[in-house]
Amino acid sequence: MTLEEGLELIENYKKGIQKFLDTLPEQAVQIGSEMIETLTINSKNEIANLEAIEKALKHLPKQKSDLSDNYN
Repeated sequence: MTLEEGLELIENYKKGIQKFLDTLPEQAVQIGSEMIETLTINSKNEIANLEAIEKALKHLPKQKSDLSDNYN
């Protein structure tokens, strides 16, 4: 996996989490406000973690931009 592919994967995952966050209010009646709050906090933390990974990957030296080297 290249750096660009990894960054794209992270971006797509962040978009999925954001879409989940956007639909949470619609679920309030079924799962309750306390669960909504917990899921919201967890999802926002996950996005923050992904952004930290994304930032770190963008600062990798060019010779390490091919992530597949780390797994072979």
